Amino acid sequence: MKINFVRLQDFRNIEFAEVLFDSKSAWIFGDNAQGKTNLLEALGTMGALRSFRTYDMKALIAHEKKSARILAGIDHEKLGKSEVLIEISDKRKVYVDGSECKYSEYIGKFPVLAICSEDIRILRGAPEARRRDIDMLLSSLDRTYLDSLKRYHFAMSGRNALLKSSDSDPGVFSAFEREMAIAANSITKMRAFWLPKLGELATQKYKILAGENGESAELKMKCSCQLDSPDAFAEMFARERSCDMSFGSTRKGPHRDDFKIEIGGKDAKLYASEGQQRSAVLAIKLGEFEMQKSESGVEPAILCDDILGELDSSRRAAFWECVSPNAQVIASSTLPPPDCGSRAPWQNITAKAGTFQTPV
Repeated sequence: MKINFVRLQDFRNIEFAEVLFDSKSAWIFGDNAQGKTNLLEALGTMGALRSFRTYDMKALIAHEKKSARILAGIDHEKLGKSEVLIEISDKRKVYVDGSECKYSEYIGKFPVLAICSEDIRILRGAPEARRRDIDMLLSSLDRTYLDSLKRYHFAMSGRNALLKSSDSDPGVFSAFEREMAIAANSITKMRAFWLPKLGELATQKYKILAGENGESAELKMKCSCQLDSPDAFAEMFARERSCDMSFGSTRKGPHRDDFKIEIGGKDAKLYASEGQQRSAVLAIKLGEFEMQKSESGVEPAILCDDILGELDSSRRAAFWECVSPNAQVIASSTLPPPDCGSRAPWQNITAKAGTFQTPV
């Protein structure tokens, strides 16, 4: 998949901009706070109608404006030439070739992989960051996973409301818990199916990034409860009901699962060096790229937001070895573009005060 152009209106500090991407390798260069990351964020929003920087989509709208718009022209392996229009206001709307598209139908159709320095939170941050990353990936790969996730959280919201109310009717609780149990079992099984695949791909990428250091990496799931059927989940929710009432929330279930990254058999969060941790996160993101490519048959565009300066020279070279030469790469930095060997020559784009220029 190749992004040919993007037009932005009232997106963060960008009042209006049109950027043409003439090459599969584009380097956005400029000082800090000029709009480089904002441009990549807009492009990243095309993947799943979400920002890779914030949960609050309203933050993407320029100050004192009511909405923001992103229009992109794309060459797609399956759909041919397509246009995607995203409107962000109180609600998000997306149009593909002029027709409005539901979120469940859209997600995964135009895969974009964003890699940024904040991705380190996948390893160092709270479990929520790891779950969000995994949930977004699996939702793009399998619509059943997305449906189960929505069903689970909808039912859990109902159960949590009951936990905080004076209504303790077991029949009402059971109705929500049964819905949660069916969805929880589906989510758990799909995570157990997909995560080993991601772990295997990430391990392969990490070995390349680690070079002759001989390190290995693994990705493991840590379930909040080890259960294997809807009935088992339903019984667990019923058993935990009285304790959950005292907390006012559901304490166990897939929404509390975590994912552990190990390097050389040790917890990377606790024992890995800075370079090892960043390489492990890169390996996971590159593994996600390979999964999206193999499952969708579409090669995702890769967005790199100022990540290479954090790696030593050998790991930078290894990163480009891991990246598919056919994938479009759009990168940002305060530094000039690197020599990437067999990659297409870099198209240089200068960012300044929310505008973008390609030198003649």
